[in-house]
Amino acid sequence: MNTSTYHCLLASAILLLLASCSHNTAYIKPGIPQEAQPEPALESVTQRLILIGDAGEPFKNPKASVLAQLSQRANELSDRTTVLFLGDNIYPAGLPAEDAPNRAQMEAKILQQIEAVLQSGANGIFVPGNHDWNYSRVGGQAAVQRQQQFVEARLGKNSFFPQNGCPGPVKLDLSTIRLLIIDTEWWLHKHEKGTSSCFASDPPESEQATKGRIIRELQEQIKSAGDRQVIIVGHHPLATHGPHGGFFDWKDHIFPLTVAKDWLWIPLPVVGSLYPILRWNVLRHPQDLSGAVNKEMVQRLKAAIATAAKPVIYAAGHDHGLQVLRGKDPLAYVLVSGAGAEKKITKVGHGDDTYFAHVQPGFMVLDMLANGSVFLRVVEKNKGGSGYKQAFSYWLLQ
Repeated sequence: MNTSTYHCLLASAILLLLASCSHNTAYIKPGIPQEAQPEPALESVTQRLILIGDAGEPFKNPKASVLAQLSQRANELSDRTTVLFLGDNIYPAGLPAEDAPNRAQMEAKILQQIEAVLQSGANGIFVPGNHDWNYSRVGGQAAVQRQQQFVEARLGKNSFFPQNGCPGPVKLDLSTIRLLIIDTEWWLHKHEKGTSSCFASDPPESEQATKGRIIRELQEQIKSAGDRQVIIVGHHPLATHGPHGGFFDWKDHIFPLTVAKDWLWIPLPVVGSLYPILRWNVLRHPQDLSGAVNKEMVQRLKAAIATAAKPVIYAAGHDHGLQVLRGKDPLAYVLVSGAGAEKKITKVGHGDDTYFAHVQPGFMVLDMLANGSVFLRVVEKNKGGSGYKQAFSYWLLQ
């Protein structure tokens, strides 16, 4: 390595390190209170959504898990609550075939999530993520279809969307909410997936034509929502300050081998910064916001949302933390709730758009009121102890 290259890498590493402190304590944007007042009374809530993503790896102690706490919250208003599992419901590669040697082990991972819904008495909906698509490999569509059949056999017909490895959007009107569900991994998946078979009338003839059809239908469903609050959900976020958005903390730069093994604390400064730099600027993985196909998807979804006459909320998982991000109207907020598995929690930074960010197991609760107001709660596990707390609350729309 010549001197100029070394100095260039050193400068890049220093700049990255200066901006690479993950939020092990909760970040709340200055000027925003941690607890919004007044909180809505339960009887005033017309519909509750609980958002949890990336929950496909069970806790060691099920009674102390995020799912147990989620079930309690859902039970408070079970007749008006829908729990949304935002993808990566089974790590590492979705549900294998029935004769696979690890089939029972993989079933157990999603059964914990299904059981949390059943115990609460609420409705549950599972949305697929990239891991559910056989970790984005060949056979992904079949893996998603297996998971759909497994979930529907236990929760009923309307518990897994979009169906059959199709892209959506799926429209569900829940009281004052218009919920639009899309399978974002469909956009990124390189192998077999539903295209013309997903549309009953005038089926598109190519993948690009299918993408155009998705966007047109999304625009139409947003436009026809009337007074309902539009909430769009998918696995991949439209914005994030986690690893999929280019954020890597000091440990990634100094101890890069811990990405592979938690115990490999071997210091490799400068050299360790090569991976974050290459991943974001050169490799541009499709699962990251810098990936070409991912970037196209985000741009087209944002363009569809931009046609809305009223504020739209977008919710996703994928990055394994909790983030509340302010969007540009009419995309009012991007909610990243991907902290459903304790073992999978990663890092998160913040940007000018961040209202809240933290790396703790947890989930989000959205309460809708008859007047169109939307109240957000972030519920997370107490750091270093047992139990859960409300870490943040905010009137998203009022």
